[in-house]
Amino acid sequence: MKIFKAGNAVRNTLFSVLLLIPLQLHIGYASTGNTEISNDTANAVEELPPSATPNVVLLSLETDENSKSTEIFLKKNKNTIDFLAKTFGIKSEHIVNDLMEINEKNTFVENNIGLLKNKNGKLKNFKSFEEGLIEYLYKFADNNKKLVSNKINPYSGKSSYVINLIKYFTTIYDNVDYLTAVSIGAAESGHYTVKSMLKYNNVYGGMSSKGLIKYKNIEYGVLSYIRLLSKNYYDKGLNTVESIGRVYCPRIENGKKVASSHWLSLVRANKNKYANTTNEITVEKLLNIK
Repeated sequence: MKIFKAGNAVRNTLFSVLLLIPLQLHIGYASTGNTEISNDTANAVEELPPSATPNVVLLSLETDENSKSTEIFLKKNKNTIDFLAKTFGIKSEHIVNDLMEINEKNTFVENNIGLLKNKNGKLKNFKSFEEGLIEYLYKFADNNKKLVSNKINPYSGKSSYVINLIKYFTTIYDNVDYLTAVSIGAAESGHYTVKSMLKYNNVYGGMSSKGLIKYKNIEYGVLSYIRLLSKNYYDKGLNTVESIGRVYCPRIENGKKVASSHWLSLVRANKNKYANTTNEITVEKLLNIK
């Protein structure tokens, strides 16, 4: 019996030593540089499941990478964001912050930076970054009314700037023919000089039940005009002066709705007048950045 007890004692001693060695090694390693781990910290570490730490690290790395990519992309397109934010009467920093948050855990889609979805919950597909940004800005303005300025700033500048705006927005809504768009605007606003229309930044004669529609600035007014042409005319197959005129400026002849002949003659003449104004325009030029 004594031998049996002695054997147990030896085995118990060896077992205790084996348990203490890893613990001592662990404490010795953690204490390097006179740094000690408290009991609370040790207990907190032991309570975490083995798989928790790797998952947290991977998520953090992914989020950081997405944020970095988004930040680089937004900086690259700063001028466009500044210009279109100004168009909507919103400070660009609000837009950048919101886009950073939206894309924090998602890889951004260049042509749908706001990750807008259709009724089926699928991401919308826009032709360009600029178009996607504009559609996002409409949504942002609807959801953040306190961050949007609707103060009307009457336009008193040169007609050449208005023409450049039409040129710029027709490169975004590229189904709209620039010459047709600029010629209609010129016919409606006396070549962009009629003060009563410029007062409300409305160069295409859009009317509501209260009279001439008022736009906050000339950029927003022109954008609204080009976007309207794109969605309500060109997208519906109305892509000639005659077909556009039947809706835009109609008259009844022999019981049929047709474009006003006077309106048609003005627009056609203007197409010849503006034929040499098709040079490219950049957002930097619109911002007067040299």
